[in-house]
Amino acid sequence: MAMLITYDEAGRREDLLDLITDVSPDDNPLMTMLGSAVATNTLHEWMTDYIARPTTVTYQAEGAEFTYDVLTAPARVNNIVANIRRTFQVSADERVVKIAGQADPFEYQAAKALRQWKMDAEYTVVNSARASGASGTARSMTGLNNAITTLATARNSGTSLSETEFQDMVQDSWSQAGSEYVFDLVLVPFGLKRKIDGFTAGATKLVDASDKKLTAPVAVYETSGGMHRLFAHRDVLASAGSVTFFGIKEDLYKLAWFRKPERILVAKTGDNDKGALVGGFSLQWGAERSSVLRTGYATGG
Repeated sequence: MAMLITYDEAGRREDLLDLITDVSPDDNPLMTMLGSAVATNTLHEWMTDYIARPTTVTYQAEGAEFTYDVLTAPARVNNIVANIRRTFQVSADERVVKIAGQADPFEYQAAKALRQWKMDAEYTVVNSARASGASGTARSMTGLNNAITTLATARNSGTSLSETEFQDMVQDSWSQAGSEYVFDLVLVPFGLKRKIDGFTAGATKLVDASDKKLTAPVAVYETSGGMHRLFAHRDVLASAGSVTFFGIKEDLYKLAWFRKPERILVAKTGDNDKGALVGGFSLQWGAERSSVLRTGYATGG
């Protein structure tokens, strides 16, 4: 008599957990940490000023007539507002069928689109190149990689980051601006973060970051220029020959919102439901001269 085994059983019910495991790499520290400003035009503008430290002083003879210094006006700086959009579309039947892990597939896709929008925005803040939006092309903002110019340096390809060079970058930042504006936020690829974690002079350590709404402790490296929080950032260039180091003063950078992300229900054109996440913003910097950008490091630091 042949034995009935589960392989031959056509009536077996499926064993499907009502659970969706999602390990998407959606950590976006800049979208979480940077302050907010308001943009009222697609060309966002603001003013900056700078007083250089003297290298010599001209003294005056007793009783001399006044002479007048050459004065400079504050400089106007601007950036472009970039529009970011994520769309989603679900059939009416899909919303009726019972789906594991989803009460409503449309709402699930809407939430997923918001996460994707935020990741797009984070990438834009770091890597975007400016485009004005003329002649039918989309507008795009100047990201950190193009905003930092004063202390931007291309290293020889494959150069290794040393502790001395890190300290040199801090000194460069200190030389360009007041002590209170030395960069305090370091954004690097994972390999470069591991290299900095191995530095000993600055006693790299962990601190609680709950006040910044981040869920994990943050590594901090201390130098004569102050405390520098270290983030392994997923969007900082990490490919061979272009591994990049960003050092910025967090308080000097803001997200200037033109349109905060909004979920829009799109009119029906068939037996389905459509939606979109739409928003626009620009990156604003108080002054870039104390920020550091160096690129060209070895992939492992």
